[in-house]
Amino acid sequence: MTIQKIKIFKFPFLLDFFSKGHERTKKAKKHIALSFIYKGLDIIAGLVLVSVVLTYLDKERYGIWLVFFSITSYFAFLNIGLEQGFRNKFAEALANNDKKRAKYYVSTTYAVIALIISVFFITFILINHFIYWPKILNTSAELAEELRILAIFVFGSFSLMLVLKISTTILVATQKPSILNLKTLIDKLIKLATIIILLYTTKGTLIKMGIIFSLSPVFTLILISIIIFKMGEYKEFRPSFRYIDFSYISELIQLGYKFFIINIAAIILFATDNMIITQLFGPAQVTPYQIAHKYFSIPIMLFMLMVQPLWSAVTEAYVKKDFSWIKKIILSLNKVWIFFVIGIILMLLISPFFYKVWLGNKVEISFGLSFAWALFIIIQTYNAIYTHFINGVGKLRIQLYVALFSMIANIPLSILLAKNLGLGISGVIIATSISMLISIILKTIQYKKLILNRATGIWNA
Repeated sequence: MTIQKIKIFKFPFLLDFFSKGHERTKKAKKHIALSFIYKGLDIIAGLVLVSVVLTYLDKERYGIWLVFFSITSYFAFLNIGLEQGFRNKFAEALANNDKKRAKYYVSTTYAVIALIISVFFITFILINHFIYWPKILNTSAELAEELRILAIFVFGSFSLMLVLKISTTILVATQKPSILNLKTLIDKLIKLATIIILLYTTKGTLIKMGIIFSLSPVFTLILISIIIFKMGEYKEFRPSFRYIDFSYISELIQLGYKFFIINIAAIILFATDNMIITQLFGPAQVTPYQIAHKYFSIPIMLFMLMVQPLWSAVTEAYVKKDFSWIKKIILSLNKVWIFFVIGIILMLLISPFFYKVWLGNKVEISFGLSFAWALFIIIQTYNAIYTHFINGVGKLRIQLYVALFSMIANIPLSILLAKNLGLGISGVIIATSISMLISIILKTIQYKKLILNRATGIWNA
């Protein structure tokens, strides 16, 4: 009896699940299943990593690290939206079987982002000596030199990652996000193994941990790039000077600039929370805030495994006018979201017990903060469905305006709720949740108009 027959005999329901449906759906199912395996292991490794790092560093230094690392996300806009614009254009080129154009998109995107990032990092090296990090991070002056050195490693690796991550964008654009989740798992395991070794051999310092956390993702991205361009199916798209043509920039920027503005708004909306808390309550309070986030981010990470393939799959389906497939997949994700809401509520109820088992008495996290994070994750998971659809079809004008409004409203609203109304650090994430509600309403309306071919004006821009 062949191996295939044995598999059919033992697991016929699995064979039916993965072999039935549209080719686009079967591909998505395969990578969602693999992603769940990788992400499950990644979540476990992440939870262990938090506990180990809290043992390696004290609470204040860990809070400083979280704020410091989050600062790099402020500069994610440096790719000026090219990464997302490239993702859509690359998927469109493949959907139209235009591989030559796809090659130009790959090499040109690498070249432009590499030039931008080189200028950024050289500029940063020149001004870093004049930046007084203790003031920015609201911490003691004795850490000034340590933070200055750490900044070089963190921003250096961040710059490299912005260039190297184009390889993972190619994987996502071709609806293979599971490899990206495998990359994240490998990165997490490298960090965990190295921190455990340092825990038993050296004294905990921000610089040592910063080097590990900065360089490990660079290593995994280099590894993925070598594999997919040297040995994988993407060899024909390997970056080459021959295929750098700056005339293609206009095509990438035409869509990319909208993603660029949306990215800046998202950075301010989400990445400023740590800075707000640091300035209002001190860096130590960032630790319980981010640990609660780490716990409640489990459902959003799992939900995103199912939503991830939607973006590029929608791009392909929309180009081919396959609206029935899009409606079917959106309906399925809405049904799955209901089960996730139930799971998030259960996580909230058991959170005090979980924190006790996970962290002991290292950090105290209030039930109010857990409730605020649970509410945010419920809103964010639903929002993700329609955000990925709209990103896939490239109709971004509504999302652009909503992102700008949320960006402007979030910071004063966070200060009002956290400080003036006395909600503390819980008020910061509640403010972000409020900012996202308008986004959900408008994106749902836009989806219905687009899928029924009734979108006009701003709804179709």
